[in-house]
Amino acid sequence: MKDTPQHISEIQRQIIHSKTDEERSIMGAEMVDSVYQMIKERIQEKDPSLSTKEITAKIFLRYYQNEFSEQQKQRIIASIKGE
Repeated sequence: MKDTPQHISEIQRQIIHSKTDEERSIMGAEMVDSVYQMIKERIQEKDPSLSTKEITAKIFLRYYQNEFSEQQKQRIIASIKGE
C-alpha cells in the first residue's frame, strides 16, 4: 500500500476499524485465500502440465523458501509429492 495516498489509507483504516472483530477476521481470511489463489494460478500459467502435488510443492516453496534448510525443503517436498 505504499503507492496509496495518505488520505486514502486513512479512509481504508477507518473502514476496517469500523468492522467487528468477526468481520475483520473474515476479511483477513479472504485476503489470504486470494493471495493463495493468485500464487496458484501464476504457477499453473507458467507450467500447465504440473500435477496438483507439484503445484502444492511449488506453493510451499513460494511461502517458505527462506524458512527451512535445503535438506528440510527437499524432505518436505518429497512428502508433499508422496515420494
